Amino acid sequence: MLTKIQQIIHDGEGIAAEFKRCTNKLTNSVYETVSAFSNRYGGYLLLGVDLW
Repeated sequence: MLTKIQQIIHDGEGIAAEFKRCTNKLTNSVYETVSAFSNRYGGYLLLGVDLW
């Protein structure tokens, strides 16, 4: 059985999930994603995830 985080990563990015590679500081794209999620229905923003 997958944990919730593992399931989100397995399902991949989409309208309610974003992955950001940020390691040392937050980039502008993190703030843009938070703003977009706030103006919609929410979502999951996972920091430190690099699938490539």
